[in-house]
Amino acid sequence: MIVEKYSNPLLNQKLKTMKRILLVTLILILGVAVMAQQKPVTITKTMQNRTMPSLKVLDNEASPAQPGNTVVNSKAVLDDIIGGSRYDMQTNASIQNNRVALWPDGTVSASWTMAFTDPNYGDRGTGYNYNNGTAWNPAPTTRIETMKSGWPSVHPWNGGGEMIMAHNVTTHLVMNSRPVKGTGSWTQNVRLTAPTGVPAITWPRTVTSGANHQYIHVLVLTEPTANGGTVYQGLDGALLYYRSLDGGATWDKQGVILPGLTSANYFGFGGDDYAWAEPHGDTLVFINGGNWTDTFIMKSTDNGNTWTKTVILPNYYSKNSGTTVTPSFICDDGSNACEIDKNGVIHVAFGRMRATNDGTGHKYFPGMDGIVYWNSTMPVLDTAVVSDINELINQNLCLGYVVDNGNPNDTIINFPAYGVSLSSFPQITIDDYNNIYFLWSSLTVGNPSPDQYNYRHIWARAWFHDKPSWNEMTDLNSNFLYLFQEYVYPSVANRLKNNKIQMISQTSSQPGANIKDTTIPIHDVNIEYREVPVSTFFPTGIENNTVTTKNPVSQNYPNPVKGATFFNLNLDKAANVTIEVSNIMGQKIMSLDKGVIYAGIHKMTIDGSVLSSGIYFYTVKINNDSYTHKMIVE
Repeated sequence: MIVEKYSNPLLNQKLKTMKRILLVTLILILGVAVMAQQKPVTITKTMQNRTMPSLKVLDNEASPAQPGNTVVNSKAVLDDIIGGSRYDMQTNASIQNNRVALWPDGTVSASWTMAFTDPNYGDRGTGYNYNNGTAWNPAPTTRIETMKSGWPSVHPWNGGGEMIMAHNVTTHLVMNSRPVKGTGSWTQNVRLTAPTGVPAITWPRTVTSGANHQYIHVLVLTEPTANGGTVYQGLDGALLYYRSLDGGATWDKQGVILPGLTSANYFGFGGDDYAWAEPHGDTLVFINGGNWTDTFIMKSTDNGNTWTKTVILPNYYSKNSGTTVTPSFICDDGSNACEIDKNGVIHVAFGRMRATNDGTGHKYFPGMDGIVYWNSTMPVLDTAVVSDINELINQNLCLGYVVDNGNPNDTIINFPAYGVSLSSFPQITIDDYNNIYFLWSSLTVGNPSPDQYNYRHIWARAWFHDKPSWNEMTDLNSNFLYLFQEYVYPSVANRLKNNKIQMISQTSSQPGANIKDTTIPIHDVNIEYREVPVSTFFPTGIENNTVTTKNPVSQNYPNPVKGATFFNLNLDKAANVTIEVSNIMGQKIMSLDKGVIYAGIHKMTIDGSVLSSGIYFYTVKINNDSYTHKMIVE
């Protein structure tokens, strides 16, 4: 346990009050033997019908002075504090899962948007910290960039290196890289400049892929007119794709508007409404959804050369401008996540929202609740079903919501606006056994803050590979030592370490973000790291759903083979890989030395066109282990 002492007498008094409440709460918690079946809390019509302008933040933020503001310090009790900030917003909507990177050797890198000099935050930039497998470095006090920036994400890069991509406040993105992760000086380069006539490109989402993570894929938004930008190719906020095949030295795709994302389809896109899945070989997937666009996934199976679009939830008002009167309608809240499982199925989660326009601009309803689930084996979502949270739950399409804890005195009192649903900021990660873990931030009833706001906690649930549906939702902050803390903007690593999920989140004892909602006092926040054991998700009496052994080499497909055939290679850690093909007599016909391949799922190819008809065996050697499958060539 970490014990903190405070010099602020007002805060000391607050903590004494909190301690008394905590003791009472602990007694109540220990007295509850079984929680009733989970159901959504009742949200009053007044809260449901409350509207707010759909505004994205500017990059020259200046928080208005608020007389009497109290600096509220967040002090973690159970988790590692890896950094802090006074700039208290990590995203407008979707949060990158690659804010935290788990490396094959068990070390961890983390990044976040950091600044301390309110009200203009001229020192804003990337906060970065590194865990060597045992402990974190001291919390940083300065950004890694030489210029004001934000919205960073950290990635494996060019073999054993790491790269951070963030946006600058002018026309471009800034890329910092170093050849060895966790150590050495950063090399800063200006990358991905805006198209001609566009003031700035902002809010990047980045992934790296390839055997050495030499491929870089970036999504950005052209600055919308509401933020001082301009219309680009008919779009007030155009979503653009950039690609590098050589680690960022050159970019062969720059400012590409992908098919189906043009002004013929949309009025414009929202900042941070998009999120990448972890690439699987040459397969790339990202999701986009917002108040005024369809929710859809874009998929490429050839490393970003061609793309196909699949609509998940249609938005019939996606061409409406900010001055077009529009009735209330159901939509995506802009906070989205997607991941690809071991069978190639794409899993999606997004916040449920309503929007409207009375002729004075786009508005959203912050009192909406519910995280919607979809996967690529399902048809398009029915808007009538999405409009009814109880029907969503009945059809197993609702991952999360504000839970009624059964105490009639515990309800929603009030909540700050984050620009999203009461349950939002979803994250997805999938383990080696195809168990799928969903995490999100949700308003939580009971134990309100001194200024009478409900706190948000991080909630989670799992879908085990051999079970018909999800287990029940789990409040990861249910321990009484967490009760008076706000937990938002969770980000999880794309794989697990020792059956534990690596997560960072922003915390504070003050609910809300001043940058997003200026009725909230300016306050300090912490970035905290937590490892969530998989056992957290096991229902009472259910054994561990993992297995002790697995074959990392799949059966080839198609089989029989008429030309090229493929198999999936699933590596827990980096390894030397060779592929050998032998005939039925045991004679080696083909040998492919693939060198070092990093952890993850990789789509491997065997050229069957050079083989005569017959039965063959392909053997994949992973370091000192060998795995063999039979294939038939026609």
